[in-house]
Amino acid sequence: MTFVVRRVLPNEYPKYTKHLLALDADSRYLRFGFNVKDETLLKLCEGFEKNPKQHVLFCIEDYELNFIAIGHVAKGDEMELAFSVLKEYQHKGLGNKLMKRCIQYCRTRKILKGCMVCLAHNKAIKRLCIKNGIHIHTEDGETLGDIELDSPGIDTYFNEQVSQNIGAIDYMGKRAKLPWTLASKTLDNILK
Repeated sequence: MTFVVRRVLPNEYPKYTKHLLALDADSRYLRFGFNVKDETLLKLCEGFEKNPKQHVLFCIEDYELNFIAIGHVAKGDEMELAFSVLKEYQHKGLGNKLMKRCIQYCRTRKILKGCMVCLAHNKAIKRLCIKNGIHIHTEDGETLGDIELDSPGIDTYFNEQVSQNIGAIDYMGKRAKLPWTLASKTLDNILK
């Protein structure tokens, strides 16, 4: 499977809720820094849905258009980034693709400063931060990633447009194949 990142449309935010609810306990803990109950997730996601301009999402989908990985940019004067990947898709480079796309999005909008909060033992996200130029330090027991991005250049805007187009093409291709994918899955279940 080729993993392509695309921007999530506001009407798709309920699929983000479904994605977060599908995270296993360990992945939820790494994403939020504490054990999050379903009710808390539902309230949190309700806030995201009400304010999509402040919460920009990027996704990677499977062939049935389920979100398997999400990058979340919380915008303000500065940004805060967060990422989640379903357990069966971890360690395949999805987090890195999402982080690069989120950074690209922020640079083109001149949101050049921000942070990430992660658990001290979350080695995967720390590696991604270092790989993408995010400085990591510990403060009051929390591991923080300080984000300071370079100003955008012409290539930044061009590359973002290419990323948007590739994401849209991938989505349209998966959407066109979806009836056949579901029919094939149903036939497989019948024949078992």
